[in-house]
Amino acid sequence: MKKVYIILVMCALILSFNKDMKAQIVKSEAFFGINLSQVDADGTTGYKRYGLHGGLGAIVPVYSQGTFDIEFSMEVAFNQRGSHDREVCYLYDSSGDGTLDNYRYGSYDLYMNYLEVPCLFYFSDRQIYSLGLGASYGRMIGLREYESGEKTDITMNTGYENGGYKLDDWCFLAEGKVRLHERWKLGVRMQLSMFSIRKRYDLKDVMDNLKLDYNITPEEVEELSPSMRPYQKNNSISVRLIYVINEERGNYLYDEYEFTGDNPKIRQKTIDKKLNKLRKQREKAEKKAEKSLND
Repeated sequence: MKKVYIILVMCALILSFNKDMKAQIVKSEAFFGINLSQVDADGTTGYKRYGLHGGLGAIVPVYSQGTFDIEFSMEVAFNQRGSHDREVCYLYDSSGDGTLDNYRYGSYDLYMNYLEVPCLFYFSDRQIYSLGLGASYGRMIGLREYESGEKTDITMNTGYENGGYKLDDWCFLAEGKVRLHERWKLGVRMQLSMFSIRKRYDLKDVMDNLKLDYNITPEEVEELSPSMRPYQKNNSISVRLIYVINEERGNYLYDEYEFTGDNPKIRQKTIDKKLNKLRKQREKAEKKAEKSLND
């Protein structure tokens, strides 16, 4: 519950920054997309695990001056992350004496589901292009791990100190967004764990890359610098389609009949709709007047 209270306090502080907040509209949004993810230091390479990304969010205006805007966004998101590789090199105890003295190759698949609360500040130019920076808290709600096609005994209850995963994941976030059409936007978000989510000593290529002895003890690992520890972190790229539900037209169309630097495609479509509506109204009025004369 402490984490929830911290998040609520953060939101209250953000809202207090703007004295005119009551006059501003808090926007809501829905988003859906895909994740391309990997886990650093797990012996796999590349963003090969695909997953779903979706949720809802609220956007609070913080500052506006001319064509420059700052907004605070808070979301509730479902994220599927993990990693995949056809061939990973595992260390194992071939003699049964507790010594990792041999290795084998096999495939690796990791599936992790998270429920997350991302919070970002967005810096926008005329609400067409935006750059967002922030952090998120995620709670693991599902886990499956396979080595050489066989499910491992690692579960959500294994525990971090017993070779399992942390259920909590705090991440750095960075995102770029561009408006596609009126309330529709396209976003590309990068996400990286702040802290390790698991410790792995049984991956030969990871230990070789770190130039560590296979039988290094946990105590010795703790004495190493952070960059030399075989600790795993989530790393993902999200490509998402965003719809801002109640955004005012003035946020993206400042003058419907003049081109002053906004995206011309967006404006032209809006102008065409407006002219078409006026044309229909005029035709309807002419028909009504003609009918009155005939009567």
